[in-house]
Amino acid sequence: MPPRLIVADPGLRGLLGHHFAYSLAVAEAAQLTGIAPVVLASAAFRETLPGGIACRPCFAAGYQSAGQGGSLRRAVFGLGSRLPAPLAQFVAPPFRAMRRAMRRSNPDGFAAELALALVGLGDTSADLVLLHSVSANNLAGLASALRPDSLGVLAVVLRRTPDDMDRDDAGPQPTAAILSELRAVLGVKLRLYADSGALARMWSRATAQAVREAPLPIVAPPVRDDTPSAPPHLVFAGGARAEKGYGLLPDLVRSMGSTARFTIQSGPVGAGDDPIVQQAHRQLRAAAGSDLALVERSLSPDEYMALIQSADLLLLPYRAHTYGPRSSGILAEARAMGVPAVVPAGCWMEDEVGPEPRLAFASDGAFAERVRWAVAHLSDLLPAYAASAPQWRQAHSPAALLARLLSPTS
Repeated sequence: MPPRLIVADPGLRGLLGHHFAYSLAVAEAAQLTGIAPVVLASAAFRETLPGGIACRPCFAAGYQSAGQGGSLRRAVFGLGSRLPAPLAQFVAPPFRAMRRAMRRSNPDGFAAELALALVGLGDTSADLVLLHSVSANNLAGLASALRPDSLGVLAVVLRRTPDDMDRDDAGPQPTAAILSELRAVLGVKLRLYADSGALARMWSRATAQAVREAPLPIVAPPVRDDTPSAPPHLVFAGGARAEKGYGLLPDLVRSMGSTARFTIQSGPVGAGDDPIVQQAHRQLRAAAGSDLALVERSLSPDEYMALIQSADLLLLPYRAHTYGPRSSGILAEARAMGVPAVVPAGCWMEDEVGPEPRLAFASDGAFAERVRWAVAHLSDLLPAYAASAPQWRQAHSPAALLARLLSPTS
C-alpha cells in the first residue's frame, strides 16, 4: 500500500457539494485502511476536515471556471430571460461558445501548483495522487510539471465525455493528446479511470489507453423503509441548471395540483443564469405555497441528505444527450437510500434506474406522465428500492473505490 493518499481537488472550496463529499469520502476510506490521507484544496478553502484529515489550501486555479459569470453575461442572460421561451433557449449557447474559445488560449496554472504542493509534502515518491474532478485545462501542463519520481501513482478520474472536456474549460490541445503526453512521461504510474463503464469505454477508444471504471464513493443515511407520505413528497435537488431540466418543473407542478407536495432546491438564481432557468424560477416562485417549497440556497451535507431521504420520489429531468454515459451523484445517493427516481432514457441514468425500468422517460413531453405513473405506484416502488439499496451501497462505497485505486490491474 502507498504510505499516503494525496487527493488534489481544485474545486474544493468549502464544506458543500460534490467536491467535498468525494474528497472526504475517499480520504476517510484511506484513513480506515491505514493509509495517511492529505487533501490539497482550493486556496479559498478555509475549513477544517473532520477526523483530523490533513488539508492544505493551495490551488489558485479553479475547476470548470470557463462558464463563470461577469457583467456582460448577466446583462445578456438577464435580457434573454424576458424573451418568449422558444427564443430564450438560443441566447446561452453562442455566449458560452465565445467564453470557451477565449478560455482555451489562457491555460490555468494547476499543473505548476500541484508540482509545488508535492514538493511541500516532502518525499512523495511512493504516494498515490488522486485527481477525481479535473478539467482539461487543469490537466494541461502536468506532463511538463511532474517528474516520474515525484509520485508513486497518478490516478485521474475522467467524469465527463471527451467532447465535454474539449469544450468546457478546454486545454490548449485535445484532452486525449494531453493524456498521451502525460503517459509518455509517467508510463505505468498513470492510471486512468471513469465513473461509469460506458464512459470508461469511450475514453479507452479516445485515448488508446486502458481506462478502468471507478465507482462513486457514496456515503448516505440509512435506507428508508416507510410508506409513502400523504400526499407524496416529490423532490428536485442539486441546483437549477438548464441541462438538469429545471425548465420542465413549472409545468409538472401545475399538472400535479394538490396530488403531490414538492420541494425544489434551486440554490440562488440570478441574472447570470441561463435564461430558461430564470424564466422557470420566476414561475416556481409565483407558485410557491403549501404544496411547493422552493429552497433558494445551498444546503449543508446533512440538510441535503435529509432532503433526499425524505423524498418519496426524486425528480431528475436531465437532458439525456448532455449526460450520456456520465454518472449522476444524486441518482447514486438516491439508490443508496432506497428512493426511486424518474430519470431520462438513453443515458447512464436509465441503465442504473434500478428495479423499475418504467421510471425512465423518453422525451420532455413524457416526463410528467412518468411522474404521475410513479406516484400511482409508490406503494410498490418504495419496498423494491429499499430491497435493492444494500447491494448498491456496497458496490458504490468509498471502500470499493479505494480498492479499485489501489489495484494495479482491476
